[in-house]
Parts: sequence; structure tokens; C-alpha cells
Amino acid sequence: MKNWEDVFDNMSDDEKDKLAILRVIECSNGVIQHMFRDEDPDALTIEETRDAMKFSMGCMKRMEIPLRSGTVTFSKETESVMREVRELYVSGFKQGNSEDLHEFLKASKANINSIGKQRILEARQIVYNQVDEFPPIALDWGLSYIFSLVGWFK
Repeated sequence: MKNWEDVFDNMSDDEKDKLAILRVIECSNGVIQHMFRDEDPDALTIEETRDAMKFSMGCMKRMEIPLRSGTVTFSKETESVMREVRELYVSGFKQGNSEDLHEFLKASKANINSIGKQRILEARQIVYNQVDEFPPIALDWGLSYIFSLVGWFK
């Protein structure tokens, strides 16, 4: 078992800034997908849902985030860690491996705690201003999810 707190705490501020943007995108997309699948009355349209998913999945798979002002890229070390976390997510959520799900949740919480509330709030503004694939309400849903995950309050 990895000490995820140490892994994320030891990353540079610059990498944490970039991870904050990625986490806002990932978590907003996750809520969008769940709301759509659950046929929530407030769910986005199928087109908006697909746009958000395509953008988010592209960011995760390529480990880069295309913004209007330029593309955010990650160090090789951060990229490797996030690919490992992504594998835990796939194994845990998609394939039903309970140990990997538990490990993913530990890594996810450690990541968010290391990034910190202020970076998350700043990242939400960046995504709001620089990415068209996420309606503002969806970013608020993502923020609410992140806050609930680590016990922050608005």
C-alpha cells in the first residue's frame, strides 16, 4: 500500500495547480455522467453530457488539458502517479475490485487534500473561463462533490 498523502504532498506547487484543474474536470464530469444515467431532471442534455465526457476522458487519457490560453501538461512523475490512480479507478469502479476501489478513494482524498481548497476554487475559475465543454452549473456540481469527499464546507 502506497502512502498517498506523501506522494501528493511531495509534488511541486505547479503540479498541484495543474492537478486541481484536472480534478475539477474529472469530478464535474463524474457528476454529469451519474445525473444523466440516473435520469435526473436537472441532467444535462445528451449532447452536453457527451461533450463533457469526451473532453474529460481526453484529458485523462492524454494527461494534458487543452485550455484557450494553451495546453496544460504534467511532469512524467505526476503523469505516472495519475495513471496508477486511474488504473485503480477502472479496477475498482468498472471491474468491481473492492480493494482497488478502497485504494482509489484513499488516493483521491489524499490528492484533493494535498491540492487544497484554494487551488480547487481557482481551478474552477480557470475551467469556467477557459473550457467550453462544461456549463457553469456542472462545475458547481463537481465542486460540491469534491467538498463532500473531503469534508470541506463552502
